[in-house]
Formats: sequence, C-alpha cells, structure tokens
Amino acid sequence: MGAQKASSTTAEHEDGITQSSTVSGRSKASVVIQEGVGSDTGSHTSGILGRLRHLFGSRPVRFSCQKTAPESFSSTSAECLMPQTTWSIGGVPVGHIPAGSVQLALRIESAAYPLTGKLYYRVGDAFTESEFIWISLDGHSGTKPTVTLPPGVQEFRLVLYAEASAVSLNEFSVRKVGVLSRILSRLYVLTRYHIRHPWVLVAKLEKAFILLRRGGWRAVRDRIYKRDNYPEWIARYDTITDRDREQMREHLHSMPYQPLISILLPVYNVPERYLRAAIESVRKQVYSNWELCIADDNSPNARVREVIAEYAQQDARIKFLFREENGHISEATNSAATLAEGEFIGLLDHDDELREHALYMVVNELQKHRDADLLFSDEDKITEDGARHDPYFKSDWNPELFLCHNCVCHFTVVRSSIFKAIGGFRKGFDGAQDWDLVLRVSESTTREKIRHIPHILYHWRVIEGSTAKETSAKPYVTAAQIKSVSEHLERRGDGGATVESIPAISMLRVRYKTPQPQPLVSLIIPTYNQVGLLEQCLDGILHRTNYTNIEVIIVDNRSDDPKTLAYLKELSARDSRVSVLRDEQPFNFSRLNNRAVAVAKGTIIGFLNNDIQVTHPEWLDEMVSNLVRKDIAAVGARLLFPNGTLQHMGVITGIGGVAGHMMKCMPMNSFGYFCRAILPQNLSAVTAACMLVKRDLFNAVGGFDEESLAVAFNDVDLCLKLRREGHLIVVTPYAELLHHESISRGYEDTPEKKARFKREYAAMQKRWGRTLVEDPYYNPNLSLEKHDVVLGFPPSGTRPWKLMQGQQA
Repeated sequence: MGAQKASSTTAEHEDGITQSSTVSGRSKASVVIQEGVGSDTGSHTSGILGRLRHLFGSRPVRFSCQKTAPESFSSTSAECLMPQTTWSIGGVPVGHIPAGSVQLALRIESAAYPLTGKLYYRVGDAFTESEFIWISLDGHSGTKPTVTLPPGVQEFRLVLYAEASAVSLNEFSVRKVGVLSRILSRLYVLTRYHIRHPWVLVAKLEKAFILLRRGGWRAVRDRIYKRDNYPEWIARYDTITDRDREQMREHLHSMPYQPLISILLPVYNVPERYLRAAIESVRKQVYSNWELCIADDNSPNARVREVIAEYAQQDARIKFLFREENGHISEATNSAATLAEGEFIGLLDHDDELREHALYMVVNELQKHRDADLLFSDEDKITEDGARHDPYFKSDWNPELFLCHNCVCHFTVVRSSIFKAIGGFRKGFDGAQDWDLVLRVSESTTREKIRHIPHILYHWRVIEGSTAKETSAKPYVTAAQIKSVSEHLERRGDGGATVESIPAISMLRVRYKTPQPQPLVSLIIPTYNQVGLLEQCLDGILHRTNYTNIEVIIVDNRSDDPKTLAYLKELSARDSRVSVLRDEQPFNFSRLNNRAVAVAKGTIIGFLNNDIQVTHPEWLDEMVSNLVRKDIAAVGARLLFPNGTLQHMGVITGIGGVAGHMMKCMPMNSFGYFCRAILPQNLSAVTAACMLVKRDLFNAVGGFDEESLAVAFNDVDLCLKLRREGHLIVVTPYAELLHHESISRGYEDTPEKKARFKREYAAMQKRWGRTLVEDPYYNPNLSLEKHDVVLGFPPSGTRPWKLMQGQQA
C-alpha cells in the first residue's frame, strides 16, 4: 500500500467515541468560501489575522462533491477488486485550502457499515498513490477526523470501498484548527455532555479518586492527557499494596520449591539513576532467594563501577566483575553468567526495572511446572521519569509469531543447565542476542516446557537510542535478527526458507518453500445457487492462482436456480480438475464437507466458501508451504470484507462465549495489536471459509461434527481437536482474499436458525468447558467481550497470592 504522508487522528464525540450523528443531508454540497479564510502557506498567516487563526482557527471551507468515474490508485490486488465509489472534491480557488492541523467534516450516508476508504489530496499536477489519508467510518454518517495537510493542496478525491448504490457523500469541508478553539471546543463538548449525563460525571469522579489514591496525580494526569485507560487499569488491577506483599510472603512460606535465581545484569556506561533503579528493583523482590550477577563492560564512566561496588558492600547477594575490555552485551552477559550459581538465570537490562513480585511469580509458576526450561512474562514500557505505558499482553509460546519478532523478550528466565549447554549468548548477535538465545533454547526443549506468566513483571525503559523506542535506532539490529532466525530455520530443517525484513514495522517475514513436486490439494466448495459468486470464486482458483496441482469438488446442496444448474452441468466439461457432488439433504456444513473429503484424492484438503474471491496468485503457495511443515495441522488465511475492513485473521476462543474473529471489522490498513493483524502466528482456530488441513490428521480426529455442529463452530471444534492431539494451527496474512460473507446462506436471523445456533453454542460449551475462555494465544488481561484487542475491565487472570487467601483474584 502507499505511504501515508498525512498523519490523522480521529476527533472524539461527547462520550469519547468517534462522532456518530445521523444526517439526511443534501445530495450535493455547494461551494461556500467563507470570508477571511485563506491558505496558511505564506503571507496569509502573517500579522494579526495569522495570530487569530493560530488561536481560533478558521471557518469551514466547503467543497463541491461529485461522483466520478472510478480511478483506483491502489497498489494491491485486494483493493483493486473491491467495489469502489469515487468522488471528485473541489471547487475551491487555489490558495484557500488551509494547511497544517485541519479538521475534515464529512457527511456520508451508507447502507453498509463500517466503511473504509482513502482521501487523496493533490499538491502537484496529478494525484499520486503516496498522498492520501485513510478514512474509517464506524456506522454513522458524520465523521470529523483531525489531520495534517501539507501546503498547497488544490483538490481532493475520496475513494470508499462500497458500491455506488450503497453510499453517498453529502458534504465535505475543511477547517483550520486553532489552539484555543481546540481547547474551548473540547471544554464545550464535555460540559454539554456532562450536563445532560450527570451520572457519567459522578462515575468519572469515582474513577479519578481511585486513580489518585492508587496511582497518584501522575496516573490522573496520564488518563486525562493521553486518553489512555492503561493508567486506570494499573490503578485498579495492577497496583501492589502492603497487604499484597504480606500475602505473597505468606504464600512463599507454603512453597516447597524455592530455587536460587541468578539475575544477570550486563552494564555499560549507564546513567547512575537508571543503574540504581535497576539494582533496587532486584533488591526489592518479595522472593528473597536470588543473586544479582553484574558485569561491567569496561565503562568509561568510573562512577558506574563505584555504584556497583557500593551495592555489593550493602548486599552479599550482589556479585560483580569488571571487564578489562569492552566486548558488547553478549560477552558482558556471558561474563556475568560465570558468577551465577542459581538453578535458573534471569535477564535484566541495565536501564530497565523488574516488578517487585517478578521472581515470586516465576517461583509460583515453577510449583506447577517444575520441569519448565524457559519462562517469560508480559511487559510494559516506562518513560525516563517513570510513567508506565504501552503494555504488551502476550500470547503463550507462539513459535510462528516468534519468527517475526521477539514476542518473548522480557522478563526471560532460563534453566541454567540449558543456558550453559548451548553456550549462552553468541558473539556477533548483539541487538538480537535475546532473540537468538530463546530460539536456541526452544530447540533444546519442548513447547510444554516454555511457560508464559500473564502478568506485567518488567518495565522496559524508553530513552533516546534504545530499542524500546525504535529498532531503527540501532541499524545493526535488523541484520542480527535475520541472521538469528535464518540459522534457526536451518538447524530445524527449513533450509529452503528465506528471511527478510519488513522495514515499516521493523519485523521479519519468513518465506517457506513450496514442495516439488506439488502435493495434490483438494479444494472443497459447498454451494447453493449464487452462480455469480461461484463463478467468481472458481475463476480465481482456476485461472488466477499459481499453484496448479489441484482438484476442485463443488458440493451442490439443493441448488434450484436454472442458471446455477446449467453452470454446474458444464463445469466438468470446461475443466477436468473440477467435479460436482450433488447433495439433496438439508444444509449441514459439516456433512457436506465430510462427504467431499471421503471422495477427495489430495493429501491436503482445502475448505473454501463459494463467496471467497482470489486477490493475488500466490495465496495457495503460501498456505501449502506453511502446512507441509512439521507439527502444522491447519492453515488459515487473512480475509477482507469488500468494504475494506478485516473479516478474519484468526479465531480467539471465549469471545462471545465460544469463539470470535480477532480484530474483526478493523480497517484493513491497521497493524492491529502489536502487529498481530499483519503477522503470521499460531492461533487456537481459523475459519473454514478458507482453511487447508492435512487429510490424514483431519480423518484422525473424526473430521467435522455432523451431529452437534451442523452449521456453527464446526471449524473451531475441528481446530481444537487437532490442537488437543499436539498439532499447531497457523494463520498467514500473506494469503489474503476477499470474503463476501454469508451471501449464499444468509445470517442467523430466523427462529429456526437462532434455535439451532443456541443448540450448537451449548454443545461447544459443554464439550470444551473452560478451554474456551483460556485461549493460550490470547491473554487473560484482555477483554473477551469485544473482537478488538482491548484491556479487560476486569481481567480474567488470577493473582495467586489472593487465591491463597481465599479472595477473589
């Protein structure tokens, strides 16, 4: 996709949600040039008038809006295939469009929400793909995003991913946003809203009191200015009190296994206050059976060594050595490891901090999993002045996601015997040394012995030049990352795979090799009438897909449309790879697919809906190359709605009570939570709207459940059965297709369908129980009430020291 040069942030409505008033406006907006409105590109902004505009902004500049012939600037196949409605937006004299921080006002009527589109702006002689702003509409006609426009914009062009008959643009205007007017406008909106909803003000004051009592003024300030609910979440659910510390110590008395944990701390020229904070974070640990092993890497600043020696005199558990030459972080950490006598090794950077219950939580996990070889936790970032932000609530061990970025990272604890057996850190991998270490540890243990502790146990400090701020701050990091992952793939037998960088997100992509000769893939497509959809689907498979060794089995479930029947009759004659299987019984998705699998010839089975549209030719190569790997049982694809939003990037169990699609309806350009909308990963399930599965494994677990799950959740159930046998499920964003969801069969909107859905819902809950709400590829601190990946209020995780006291965690 094109680079987005203009940054945008969506203005909020009265309740903090994107503005959402409903309007039935004019069919065409007229040009109204308000008096005194000029461009802010030159002399217009000088003098008193310029200062007034800086403070108060300007009146709206209104444009004429007219539908025009589609002209796509899109660079991706998916966008080109989406229905698009285009408007030419102009009619304003040159020099009258304000630059800098402006507010756009759009009045749009649509029969289908949410909507995604691009607002192109022309500065030169023609529109270009690189000059646009993403526009997202969440379900209402009005939106007022605040964006930054460059000087010299002459006109706009709006492209929405929707049919022309389903959407109309009634008004478009641009207004310069002034500093004072922005503040006054916000105060006015808030005041008016709280006058109308006084109970909301009471609730907010109660929250503010909780924040003040638990987090101090800083937490209140962060909540106000950052509009971020993490400070509130910290105050409610992640603040350690004296009573908590007392309960942890009581719990520790009952733990039979309390191993010595050696914390390795490589140090180089770190500012004194950060070094002291790191050391103090270890000394404050509730769990006391630790040792801190410090290796100074020949710091030029003599004060660093003085501080280390000072702490060693105060606490006998602190050991240190001073290296005579600088060897960088890997060699310094290995030097610290020579001092370690513990059964486990923990890793701490010299400017970061451990939570005071970090080691307690590690030891608590070891009570239940004493054979664990690697343990890691959730983490957040901490500013130079100590403010917490940007929490990363992680999946459990996710080997596929781990090849894209180091999603283990902090706080990492490794069994000492394995650390020593693999030679510790490797020289030449600085910048990716932790990633390389965990890759090699994972090769020396099993998935079951890698444990994730879903608690924030580590604060990663964000300072200038740190990788916590941005990987690009250290360019050599990317090269070390690629080397680490490439060598890991070679060692595990994926020597044909290649690794490349994704510069936009500082992460990696692995391309696996498609086997030669190609294994036969049997693609199964149930259908009912809708000849247009089926023809579109098959055209993409048969003529726009590079992978050729396929057979297509169309399962015709009681089609009665003459055009559809005629098309199905001709299919086999048109292409020998296609066969039609007629089924006269009532619709049962599980039975239709099981019946087709029984006659399929391929070693790989592909399940496809008839409303899937191929967008690029490599999709099946990508899925097959993933599926043929060891331990992989099924592979899913990234699916987009035709309106430019995300339909599927994997299934999380527990959402809605049974399962739901992660990040569903998110704009297709969004990266998602820590890029999980655009990275390959392991998940609990994927949708059978587009899924490949190994035939032998499908049969081994009994296929789809025809009796209890005729329509809903059968794909989730299948994936859970495969996972129960020790296999992995993968979803890859590099197989991206369009999904015209539920067009053939419709929605669950009749009494009969609702009753059947309720039965299948109950069957899943009875069969899988708590497994559904304990998805290992999600996190108990995240909400199961929404498809969005957002914080849970409250989280569903446990606080073990509370459980020991018989309290609610």
